[in-house]
Amino acid sequence: MSEVKDEKRRLAKCCWRQNKVIIMRKTISAFIMAAALSGVSASALTAQQTVEREVVVKQADGTEAVKREKADMVTPGDKVVYTLSYYNDEREPADNIVLVMPIPGEIKYLEGSADMKHARTAYSADGGKTFYERQSLKVLQADGRSQTASATDITHVRWSVSTAVAPGESGTLSFSGQLK
Repeated sequence: MSEVKDEKRRLAKCCWRQNKVIIMRKTISAFIMAAALSGVSASALTAQQTVEREVVVKQADGTEAVKREKADMVTPGDKVVYTLSYYNDEREPADNIVLVMPIPGEIKYLEGSADMKHARTAYSADGGKTFYERQSLKVLQADGRSQTASATDITHVRWSVSTAVAPGESGTLSFSGQLK
């Protein structure tokens, strides 16, 4: 009985978190605007975040395929994909772009899922205050010793886009997690 209540509580939190994602879009846009550094106007990029869950569906021929659908309802163990789509809607290229996405507390980051060919990825385990490459990310233990951060310690992902985004050009960045 308490397991059912716990699951309902997690689902409610996740749905609340998904609604918070809409609010987070403004925060992400603020990160984008602050990051377009080299003389490009602050409005050079438009961004939209989507949250989807992956489901396995059986095809007509009997094979299975992974499909993404809107994450209206997720249950513990579900794989959730957070995607940030960006678009340069100005006349000038946008460069030195740094984009940051928080990882909801109910989500365990899935290792390697944020690595993108067109961006350098860094991680935070302190609420987005500091960022390090994955292998260098450390957390302090209760006794004061540091240890390599686990996937559950990661609170934010930061991407530094490698090349300028030309006018009219778009791109996507994403990470995956699993509902705890």
